[in-house]
Amino acid sequence: MTPLDTELYPDAASRHGKTSEAYQIARKALRDEWISGLTGAVLAAFIWFHLLFESSILFGRSVYDRLALLLEHPLPLAHITLIVVGIVFFVHFIWASRKIPGKLRERKKMLELGVSIKQAAGRWEQDTKSDISLRKHFETSLWIWQVRTGMAVLAAGAFHLILITWNVFTDMGIVGQNPGISADIAVSRVASGLWILYAVLMAAVVFHMAIGVYRLLVKWFADTWFVRKYARVFYHFLLWFFLILGTATTIGLAGPWEGILV
Repeated sequence: MTPLDTELYPDAASRHGKTSEAYQIARKALRDEWISGLTGAVLAAFIWFHLLFESSILFGRSVYDRLALLLEHPLPLAHITLIVVGIVFFVHFIWASRKIPGKLRERKKMLELGVSIKQAAGRWEQDTKSDISLRKHFETSLWIWQVRTGMAVLAAGAFHLILITWNVFTDMGIVGQNPGISADIAVSRVASGLWILYAVLMAAVVFHMAIGVYRLLVKWFADTWFVRKYARVFYHFLLWFFLILGTATTIGLAGPWEGILV
């Protein structure tokens, strides 16, 4: 503790000095926010480029394969990106999961909160027996959906990372198949029945990404030069642009819309 030299309290100590417990708790909280925020920003940027790359299937397999070749020659960018994204993905989950209700009672409370907000009118009208009394609130609703989509992204995203790692680094046990990304493998993977998983993953990733970017902007830039109104506009742009693009891409990889733009 930092000593305070005063006449009344010569041995008093500051509760807000750099060695105080309050300061250390605040410093750790800020560090955790930086880690979860920076890793989230990196993943958001990756999602943008990843969905744009995958959407090349709408121009045909040849375009997809040419772009895939650029990611593997002359540098193995696909391998490096996969390793980096895998590490960032799990680091982000570990640090961001501290905000997810851990106890069953807390999760039930979150579900009740979501129902209350959904059913609420513009006034304070909820069940009088509940200790939750909130009207519709944009940021609170986003937080609830961020938690929900985060769980879906963790489960489906981890499976996808494992599958892609197997694809990029090995021949997947298929004789004559070369390791790496190709349109044939991507299309066959989605069209084989995994399109349902990828549709769910795509929707969850886009929602989670758009909400995460919005909350980062509000947390660090709102009420400065970047007002909250602009953050909302950017949120809706990211959500609908990548949701439409991701839906078209999933359909393209499943077969029906492959090469539709050429």
